[in-house]
Amino acid sequence: MRREAGEAVIELAGRSVGYLLKRSSARRTLALRVTDSGGVQVNAPLALSHGHIEAFLLRHAGWLTEQLARRAVAHTWQSGVELPYLGGVLRLEIHEGSAGQVLDREGDCLNCTAEPALAVMAWYRRQALELLGSRLAALCRGQGRIEPPWRVSNARTRWGSLSPKGEVGLSWRLVKASPAEIDYVICHELAHFRRRDHSAAFWREVERLCPGYASARARLRENGHRYLEF
Repeated sequence: MRREAGEAVIELAGRSVGYLLKRSSARRTLALRVTDSGGVQVNAPLALSHGHIEAFLLRHAGWLTEQLARRAVAHTWQSGVELPYLGGVLRLEIHEGSAGQVLDREGDCLNCTAEPALAVMAWYRRQALELLGSRLAALCRGQGRIEPPWRVSNARTRWGSLSPKGEVGLSWRLVKASPAEIDYVICHELAHFRRRDHSAAFWREVERLCPGYASARARLRENGHRYLEF
């Protein structure tokens, strides 16, 4: 039996939704589920085209959006709640208006309309696309290397990844971490271009790319549960 797995993103109702796609030669039908932690997983036949999978997700967009919203409710969404962002916090302020819209950011305040969960997470994704991309580019320039292809992922079980084809994946939730923690994760993935393991040689490469990484790694382990609340 042959298996394949990877992450993908689809636009549903104006929102980017990341999902884990698992393919198997033994499977004959498509299956969709949302995990307790809010991750989306699609199980598909090995040879099924990506177009068929996207059409399947679009047909189930209403159900999927509802399930994601239910899991987002587990986080407390009310005015005054603090949202981690770049190692600090933003204060959420909810105003009258159409449901689920981020209005703007004013200093340390994020203004949003009612039912903000999905809108706030979409806002974080947009920040991740810009901020993580700029840090990856800056670190690659500083190291004299060509910037690899990369994508924003919805991963909850790992902050970063490197595909067999050399594509870096970075979780959008990483923008909740401090700049030092972000740089450590990026350098961790860049180190995998030389070492695809976690041997002593790999960690020496991480130290070369990100001197003093151990402190940032420890902070990420200490604070990671806060970054994963939504």
